[in-house]
Amino acid sequence: MDMVLHIIVGAVCGLVGCAPTAFLFEVALKRGTTQEASIARGLIAIAVSFTMLSVAVFVVYLVKREATLAFGCAVAVAFLAFWGIESVRACRDATASPRAEGKDR
Repeated sequence: MDMVLHIIVGAVCGLVGCAPTAFLFEVALKRGTTQEASIARGLIAIAVSFTMLSVAVFVVYLVKREATLAFGCAVAVAFLAFWGIESVRACRDATASPRAEGKDR
């Protein structure tokens, strides 16, 4: 039961680690907003996300070494699953025609 808790906490940490880049991703997808997505903000978001996830895995390593593998795998799976879903969403937005209605052939 203890390992399940580490996996759940790892998945939550993986999703929390997605927050800085996910926020910037949403800003980039919305056109006409007052905020702007830039390369500098992207690099900062990636650095914050990496630091958060690395510190989380390191803390688990220091506190409970036998749970590090399960926790780290849960973090990685949650992080990659989130960005896999978001990449499909971005691909659909990028390939969608701007005006689907009104096309006559």
